[in-house]
Amino acid sequence: MLSYPHFLWKNNSCQNIFLCYYILGNVGVIMDRYQDLWNKTRDKLSSYFAEDTFEELFSEVKKVIKQENGIIYVLTPSTYIKTKINNIYTKMIAEILASLTPEKLKFKFVCDGEVITKPVKPSVKLNKNNLKSNYTFESLVVGESNRLGYITSMKVAEQPGIFVNPLYIFGGVGLGKTHMMQAIGNFILENDLNTNILYVQATDFMSDYIKAVQSQSMIAFEEKYENLDVLLVDDIQMLAMGNKSQQEFFKLFNDMTTRQKQIVITSDCPASKLTGIMDRLTSRFQMGVSVDIKQPDLSQRVNILKRKLAENSNKPLDESILNYIAENFTDNVRELEGGLNRVLWYSEVYNQKPTLELAKEALDVLIKAKKPTGKDNYENALSVISNTYSISTADLLGKSRNSKYVLPRHIAMYILKTQYHLTYSKIGSILNGRDHTTVMNGCTKIEEELKSNHELKMAIDAILKKV
Repeated sequence: MLSYPHFLWKNNSCQNIFLCYYILGNVGVIMDRYQDLWNKTRDKLSSYFAEDTFEELFSEVKKVIKQENGIIYVLTPSTYIKTKINNIYTKMIAEILASLTPEKLKFKFVCDGEVITKPVKPSVKLNKNNLKSNYTFESLVVGESNRLGYITSMKVAEQPGIFVNPLYIFGGVGLGKTHMMQAIGNFILENDLNTNILYVQATDFMSDYIKAVQSQSMIAFEEKYENLDVLLVDDIQMLAMGNKSQQEFFKLFNDMTTRQKQIVITSDCPASKLTGIMDRLTSRFQMGVSVDIKQPDLSQRVNILKRKLAENSNKPLDESILNYIAENFTDNVRELEGGLNRVLWYSEVYNQKPTLELAKEALDVLIKAKKPTGKDNYENALSVISNTYSISTADLLGKSRNSKYVLPRHIAMYILKTQYHLTYSKIGSILNGRDHTTVMNGCTKIEEELKSNHELKMAIDAILKKV
């Protein structure tokens, strides 16, 4: 512990003055360190570019103005320079920074006045908008399956309400539509914290409207959805279950497009194939631009696994293991991530080094579950339930009592019983050896809930429709 002259601590005024100078001095030292990191990064960049290119981009990009939560903010002279560096050169800069320090740091390039302080109001808005901070363009693995969507989404984020409106992103479950949509929101928000952005699932929009009607007060509903700058609506096909909600969404859509405010929509099918949605809504969805996301190819799936592994685990996996997972889990990213997590979990539980043989053993039950088995082909139902609730099939079948897994697991029990007429014991064995009474209780809970829970009924109907 540091010691100071004794007389300082006898005088509160002296003590406070001394501490202020001490803290400010240390802040200065810390900022000098971040400035030094940028200086060294900039020096390395100068060796990578032709002199005129470096001068155009980085000649005036010299000053570090702030560091917060691992992000080092660097001042740029114009929006053009800022956008170009952030969009094109962040990966190169990140690699240079990683070679200079083991700390998890990131450079963010801003214009003057954008990052002076971080007031309370925007931080509240960050909670309100429902965006996940890790859903960014940088963390999105781009390949042939999603390149068009990625490029279009980037341009929408750079010019919200101007380039394309609405943007309609469609594709199968678990292919990254939500990630791409939220990346647009996070990009816009990073460039202007005062932008009023809201991400919402279509079922949540319906639920908000139903609650407003039931309470005979639209105040909360209007406060949430009025004066938005950017609206991101996930799984618009779910709006088919509510005619009145569609009418309300039609009003919101018209208001925002009239004000040139950005709308982004995702769906599991093209707008022209939506069923149960009013024609006047589908026609408006088609007045913008539609982009589709396909299943990733093998190379992209391996790259996705590498990214997930780097983000969530310090445990290295051999390329052969990643290839094995990618070859056997081809449908969507969630399934792919579930396979990776099971291998890591299996290795941890049995305290063994991850090998290809161990991976095959760990994944055997999941790979077998993917194969058709005649009348007992319930795997599709389990896959749909997992995708509906954004969890992996491994987690659905697993032992975790986390609340996010309990409801979908009970729904799985209920559907396997009512739709596939399996015995409680058979369902228990499918769900990792659960006792038949546990399955019976799970089915009973869903049956009781369905008597009064309209939202649960809609969710199960939607699952059965997909199955």
